[in-house]
Amino acid sequence: MLNIASLMLAALLTTACEPEALTSAPLEVPQPQTPSQASAWLTNYDTALTRSRKTGKPVLVDFTGSDWCGWCIRLKAEVFDTPAFQTWARRNVILLELDFPRQRRQDPRVRTRNEAIARKYGVRSYPTILFLDAKGKVLGRSGYRRGGPRGWTAHADRIVRQAAPTVVAAPKAGAWLTDHAAAVARSKRTGKPILADFTGSDWCTWCIRLDREVFETGAFRAWAKQNVVLLKLDFPRGKQDPALRKQNQALARKYGIRGYPTVLFIGASGTKLGEMGYERGGPQPWIARAGKIVSSRTR
Repeated sequence: MLNIASLMLAALLTTACEPEALTSAPLEVPQPQTPSQASAWLTNYDTALTRSRKTGKPVLVDFTGSDWCGWCIRLKAEVFDTPAFQTWARRNVILLELDFPRQRRQDPRVRTRNEAIARKYGVRSYPTILFLDAKGKVLGRSGYRRGGPRGWTAHADRIVRQAAPTVVAAPKAGAWLTDHAAAVARSKRTGKPILADFTGSDWCTWCIRLDREVFETGAFRAWAKQNVVLLKLDFPRGKQDPALRKQNQALARKYGIRGYPTVLFIGASGTKLGEMGYERGGPQPWIARAGKIVSSRTR
């Protein structure tokens, strides 16, 4: 006898991604739309474009049927809900989810607005992922792809890179450098030590937590701007510039790095002044301990 659960799953994956007519009537009882719990998914198209203009990042739009489309559900579970994708998204795109549920009740105004945007871009199936610039122009598109977050973000990176402006602004004080020589030069010029973060940004859970809970906070950024030169030495499992990887590996060997995250405080001469890692408690305890290392450094 065929397994009933298997039949139901097969039906979901083979039939779920054909949408209902985009002009179908909204459900009668409204309820606010709930974005994916990943990292800050917006649900308003205009808000996403505004944020794109402010940040210079493209908008990643997910046209989805969150409670019925099998491939949409798989894309969310296998990619969008993973820490690796969330870290990548925070750095590279503005997230916008436009949902077309069948079971969950949705505010009629939200449904009407989403249907209009789907018609504008000719969306006929789900999931459809569009990459838009700040004016709403399509830069590229994607959908469900096998291979998990690593393969999906590599494909998305090619779209984002192709659309990125060719002129790169000089890093501001308080911004993370990736070039060791540039960090040393800034350290010598300012008299500030280097805070070098040896990290695995797309796979190391504790590295991702350290980024989210400390390094990406306003409190840390304000402290760092006044006290250190930031240097990010990444060891991703995804693609990386060969010269950068070679530099990072050499520095890891020089300082005997054996695990991630490892955060070193280094003088302009290359002397190790102190070492930290992930610590619970958020930015304030972390900054307090880092401050002691910085204040007691010897030149």
